[in-house]
Amino acid sequence: MTRNLTAILLTWALLGLTGCGIVGQQSGTRVGDTDGEHLVAFATDRTGTYDVALYDLDAGGFRGLPNLNSTTAADVEPAISEDGYLVAFVSQRASGLGSAGGTDICMYGRGSESLLDVPNLNTTANESAPRFAYDNVKLAFVRDSAGWKRVRLYDPRGDSLVNAPGITSVGAWHDDRPCPDLHGDRIAFVSDRSGANHVHVWNRVGGLASPAGLTTDGEDGEPSLSSNGRWLAFASTRSGGAGGGDVYLYDLTNSAFVRLPRLNTAGDERFPSVNAAGTRLMVQARATGSDDWDLWSWALSDSTLRQPTNLSDATANDTQPHLRWR
Repeated sequence: MTRNLTAILLTWALLGLTGCGIVGQQSGTRVGDTDGEHLVAFATDRTGTYDVALYDLDAGGFRGLPNLNSTTAADVEPAISEDGYLVAFVSQRASGLGSAGGTDICMYGRGSESLLDVPNLNTTANESAPRFAYDNVKLAFVRDSAGWKRVRLYDPRGDSLVNAPGITSVGAWHDDRPCPDLHGDRIAFVSDRSGANHVHVWNRVGGLASPAGLTTDGEDGEPSLSSNGRWLAFASTRSGGAGGGDVYLYDLTNSAFVRLPRLNTAGDERFPSVNAAGTRLMVQARATGSDDWDLWSWALSDSTLRQPTNLSDATANDTQPHLRWR
């Protein structure tokens, strides 16, 4: 069964149940598994090809995603909405809902346990890197335009793109990995506009900015922005780190880095995902000399890097975490 995303959003609004679980459009009863306050969506090759998985940090186990993963194509770059009901991900499926050619963004409803129709989102070009705004509605993503990557902002209520002056300008550069705040009025993203990959911040009021202290001699990438637009986590190979790729947390309000004791190691830490308060991070990490990526959690309260219970797999790669922590 497939469902139109716009219709589902309207149903929630009419029934006054947004934030209280997906509601069946005909019966008015909740269906599917939409539980879990502290969840992490990620891509894993545990089955031989990459699939999307959803892990409950409180329960110490996985939550099911029936009918999501393909048996013929890799499913990667997952994002879970802040209300926990939707999972967006990237796939290159030959046919089916959302397939338009190249890599496409698929949308999955945890309540209906099905893919949702997202009209006008995908094209024959490549779409990738989806991230929900924290309002549970808008979706930032990347579209390949004439060979150049461009950030776009999609609103399913009108099945159309939202105007974002300054971030969609045409030029000989790539913009990638967008991460929006609550309503998509601030978007952090990676761009090679200056020659190397660095994190930039776009504001609907004020336009494009390069925050003081962010640009260095290294390569920066994979930003994660908190819902209030204050806390910016990202990965970098800049000098002065612990070795390999390291994770950094930057306070955009006070233009200052936050100390992250014990998080970075001589190995690689990448793909940070930050919670709204800037007090918790999920990262993918691997030890020096290892080819296997695992997911780790870091908390400001005790500055301790921990691997979530029952999540480790010695023969698999767990990558691209996206944290839902309310």
